Amino acid sequence: MKFYIEFEPCRECKAIIREMSENTDEIQTDEGSKKFLRHITYNHSEIVQAIIKDFPKEAKKEDFPWFK
Repeated sequence: MKFYIEFEPCRECKAIIREMSENTDEIQTDEGSKKFLRHITYNHSEIVQAIIKDFPKEAKKEDFPWFK
């Protein structure tokens, strides 16, 4: 699944992206991806909100009174 979200990256975002683009080692790239996702999750709430808004919602299951 891919998300294309426009946002203004901060200095730390740019540094992480630069690191990932310079690395050719797959393990280092995976670690960089984890670091970047962790960074945008905790430091860029607008991105998290955009993903939540676009993510498909699960249909609510019926609540039958005799199950209570």
